[in-house]
Amino acid sequence: MTNSDGTLEGLRIRLADADDDASLFDLRSALDRESRFMMLEPGERERHDELPSRSFQVVAEEGGRLVGYVHVSVLPYARARHCGQLVVGVRASHTGRGVGRALLDATVRQARQRGLRRLELTVMTHNRAALALYTRCGFQVEGLRRGSLQVDGEQVDEYYMGLLL
Repeated sequence: MTNSDGTLEGLRIRLADADDDASLFDLRSALDRESRFMMLEPGERERHDELPSRSFQVVAEEGGRLVGYVHVSVLPYARARHCGQLVVGVRASHTGRGVGRALLDATVRQARQRGLRRLELTVMTHNRAALALYTRCGFQVEGLRRGSLQVDGEQVDEYYMGLLL
């Protein structure tokens, strides 16, 4: 059953805190295994517990289990600290159910509250579902990164996308 905003009933979107570190690592590792659209191969991920001071994470939780996240990295340098670089991941079991949209909406609100003026991300060009989601959320394709990734022995292109807040 879905809520009026199209998200799953029982889904909670919130800022991540230090208590989520282990669960976030487990979620990211699971996404590395179940999706060919994430940057890291299974087993490549290392634990990193500290975020730069302006960076933040938004998580989707259902039944006490994390099912999606958005990690926003903000560089500490004066010329770049208005911009957040996004990494988005949603469990395969929860794609197409409004989780990604709810996460991105919460991320945009949080970014504005923190004084950010731009968000950016990359998406593999053949990841049509994610590309459609990002476009619906206002992101625009700003460039093409040809052959930027190697996935299963094949070179993969990525779109570079941005959203001005």
